[in-house]
This record gives sequence, structure tokens and C-alpha cells, in this order.
Amino acid sequence: MRVMAITHLINILIEVLLLRKINITNAGFLLLIQVNLFVFCHKPTEAIQLWMTPSPDVAKTAAVYGEIRNPFANSVEIQTIVSDMYQSVEFHETTVDNTLQIARMRKIEYPIPMKASETILLTRSSKHLMLYGKIKQSDNLKLEIQFSNGEKRTVIVEERSL
Repeated sequence: MRVMAITHLINILIEVLLLRKINITNAGFLLLIQVNLFVFCHKPTEAIQLWMTPSPDVAKTAAVYGEIRNPFANSVEIQTIVSDMYQSVEFHETTVDNTLQIARMRKIEYPIPMKASETILLTRSSKHLMLYGKIKQSDNLKLEIQFSNGEKRTVIVEERSL
């Protein structure tokens, strides 16, 4: 059945494109294909995408990477980030002193300002989230980001291997 549908689609495309033969059935069929491709093949980009590497069960800390894009039309601040699996979630930034070849990690205090359409990239060698004090073990880590305008966004953190 699938082969017949693909063959029929190819025939219609040849008729329309090469022979310039179009009728209401062909036009409707092409429109339906275009709508289906848009709906099923279009993956909207989430404003907040976070991931972490799998950590051992005994680990009390973890790091989260990804990107946080301001989902609002105006400037906001990230007031705090909370998790039901960890006691605290902190923003950190790693900097490297090139003369001494030493990497230093420092905590960035909340609130974190974000301009309209700004994206904060969370990477291994720069800004990232640190999770401290594991409370419980779960398959899905969820973080709730609380903004200064009163809005909250809950994000499921994806696990990725290196």
C-alpha cells in the first residue's frame, strides 16, 4: 500500500512539474502533502533545552548543560531554579587563567538578567548549572525555572553520553 502511494505521488509530481498538467485533484493532493510535511516534519525549537551526562547513583552533585533562551518578548531575570531531586541548583561559570593554566569555577548569584531574545549557552568550559545535594533517585530530572515576571517553566533534562 505504501509503495502504491509513493508511486502515485511520483506520477502526480511528474504530471504537475514536467507536463504542467494540473487539476483540482492533483492540486488538493499536493496541498495535503505539503500540510502533512509541515505538521509532521517540523520540529519546533524549545526555548529551553537542557542535558546532562549520566552520573553514578552515589554522586551527590551533577552538572547541566544546554541553552536557556528568554521565552518572553521583554527582558526578565531568572530568579531561581529548583529541582525536586536536588537541594540546590546554582549557576556557575568556569574561567581559565591562561598564564597559570588553571581553571576556576565561580558561582553566579541569582537573579540572572536576560534581555529579550537572549540565549544563555551552558557549556562545559563556560556557564553551566551545578546541582548539589541529591535527595532522591529518579529517571527524569525536572528543573523549574522561575522568572521575575512570575512565570515558571518546567524542563525535563535529557541524559546524553559524551
